[in-house]
Amino acid sequence: MRRVIPYIASHFRKDRIWLRRTKPAKREYKIAIAVDDSSSMSDNRSKELAFESLALVSQALNLLESGDLAVLSFGEKPNLLHPFTEQFSEHSGSKILEQLRFEQTKTRIAQLLDFCTVMFEEQAVRSDAVNAKLLVIVSDGRGIFSEGETRVIQAVRRARQQGIFLVYVIIDNPDNKDSIMDIRRPILDPNTNVLTGFVSYLDTFPFPFYLILRDMSALPKVLGDALRQWFELAANTAN
Repeated sequence: MRRVIPYIASHFRKDRIWLRRTKPAKREYKIAIAVDDSSSMSDNRSKELAFESLALVSQALNLLESGDLAVLSFGEKPNLLHPFTEQFSEHSGSKILEQLRFEQTKTRIAQLLDFCTVMFEEQAVRSDAVNAKLLVIVSDGRGIFSEGETRVIQAVRRARQQGIFLVYVIIDNPDNKDSIMDIRRPILDPNTNVLTGFVSYLDTFPFPFYLILRDMSALPKVLGDALRQWFELAANTAN
């Protein structure tokens, strides 16, 4: 699939050569992780794996000694659980998990993107360093256009224009009858509104980079591999 990020099967470790290559001067890494807090994400291991993933990202930023982590939940509206300005710790991780209920009934992705775009912009004016910005969204990916296709596409475009690298991690629950890869969207004639056919849901998915996970337990490792690639990409872009 052309837009699925390939990832390296390796573990985060304090590799001095890698750190030198990915740590250019006067560059700060800003990473935000947004976790879908809706009922469709209520897998009994979701909280545990979210904590592992947050700890992994925090460790990566500590190794680079140049970066901040923010954590949000989203559903009916975005909620900032941990701001960039606070140091991430085990205590903050526990506090975040207490606020994840997985009970919300709507998933408003455009609203989340607009919120995060403003949040990243506010960080940019506080520092003279070049910010490498990454937003990782963890969700089941369904109903992506619930706010309207144009609204969502515009929100994605605005975020990318602000230099935010977007990665959507799709949790494809194996217990669901249909995989997200099997979903089709109807095509309607814009003039007559008559059904003209169907198209794969993922062919119209508005995020240019996404991962599909059917095993939720693989989330920390896959996220770590994707992060490592992003760090290297950000460093190479700056050189």
